[in-house]
Amino acid sequence: MTTVEEVLARALSMVGRGTLYWAGTGGLCPDAVSPAEALAVGREWPRLPLDQQAALRPLAVAAGLNVDDPDLVAPACDCSGYVCWALGISRKLALPDGRDLWINTDSIWEDATGAGLRFRKIDRAVEGCLVVYPKPEPGSGEDFGHVGLVVHTDPDGQATRIAHCSASNFGEAPHDAIKVNAGEAFKRHPRSVYAWFQGVPS
Repeated sequence: MTTVEEVLARALSMVGRGTLYWAGTGGLCPDAVSPAEALAVGREWPRLPLDQQAALRPLAVAAGLNVDDPDLVAPACDCSGYVCWALGISRKLALPDGRDLWINTDSIWEDATGAGLRFRKIDRAVEGCLVVYPKPEPGSGEDFGHVGLVVHTDPDGQATRIAHCSASNFGEAPHDAIKVNAGEAFKRHPRSVYAWFQGVPS
């Protein structure tokens, strides 16, 4: 059984490894040495909407990525893939009826604030818990929810250091999507909750 110490050690082992943020990637194989998958960025880039290409190109240049190279491959992951890997689970679970259940920010948040089958909502942050918010309402300016692992807390039970994988992390030098910081996005979002993964003893 995975312990809190193992989860945190695993999560922190990815900091500084130059992971690219790409929504929908990573976290499928919990036994892999990394949550990231080799993403064919050069082939995926032309498929992005032109407005996204325009917005992301300066960031790619700053990070030293030649997105016009069709052979460009980079290790990529998103927040849910990173967290699932750190917890030692796959983000895609096969259900008995043959369907796939994808673990993402929305499903984590819905479970934690509802049935609590895999993720149980807790009132105070503790090391090793998750902090998560779901996909915002239309018109908010955000396309996705977000999730991270709490690394450190204050005496009031608030997270002060969070390990998470995000585009904003990648946007700041050093260009690495996986960083440990204050996680300001979680503090700003009114629907952020702390959640405990039931597969880790508390």
